[in-house]
Amino acid sequence: MNIFIKYLYWQLILTPKKILTITKNYLAFGLEFFSIKETIYSLFSPWRRYTWGYDRGFDIGKYFEVFLSNIMTRTIGFVMRLILIACFIVYEVFILIIGTIATLIFTFYPAIAIYGIIYSFNYL
Repeated sequence: MNIFIKYLYWQLILTPKKILTITKNYLAFGLEFFSIKETIYSLFSPWRRYTWGYDRGFDIGKYFEVFLSNIMTRTIGFVMRLILIACFIVYEVFILIIGTIATLIFTFYPAIAIYGIIYSFNYL
């Protein structure tokens, strides 16, 4: 094989594969970093496991207070986990866009360079 064929194989086959593999690894990292599986399973769990227990005896005011406090911690946990899921989605979309752009630029760079050289001869 001559060096030109090796260059084209490297430019058009090997490197885009590596870029796509790197992009896939970053996407898998996002799943682990944001713990999406665990976050979705615990979406309605209380924030930081803060819960209040009901006392013995019957006091309607105390029951109402504990009930509202537990609802509030679950609401805070739900909102915080939704924010985490939104951050994960933004991260994944960003990685997909950057990976796609990098692959396209690297794949079409030789054609853009040749076009630039040919186009520059018009100005000589």
